[in-house]
Amino acid sequence: MSDAKTTQPNSVESNEEEPVHLPCNHSTMSGADYIYWYRQLPSKGPEYVIHGLTSNVNNRMASLTIAEDKKSNTLILHRATLRDAAVYYCILRDHSGTDGAAPVQYLSDCGREGI
Repeated sequence: MSDAKTTQPNSVESNEEEPVHLPCNHSTMSGADYIYWYRQLPSKGPEYVIHGLTSNVNNRMASLTIAEDKKSNTLILHRATLRDAAVYYCILRDHSGTDGAAPVQYLSDCGREGI
């Protein structure tokens, strides 16, 4: 059973079409913990974004960079748009199914109210 906790900033702002870096710290991570990122758009359920264990990962939606010591990671949205404004969750999941999670809001600079 893992008691891993994650910490993230409350919000991040950027300009459209620019990269957005969403950091996540997790000092109590075990060697078998996977890092998962999800996002939740307004009035929607959580949506999977990306996950990784020890190395950097890329997909069509984002990139995940994992520090060598596995005490932090960063989700990178390469060309964020207003459609990416959501609450993003960094979750550590071990093989026992115990999770630690913290939300971070990504807000574009288009004057839209925070989610």
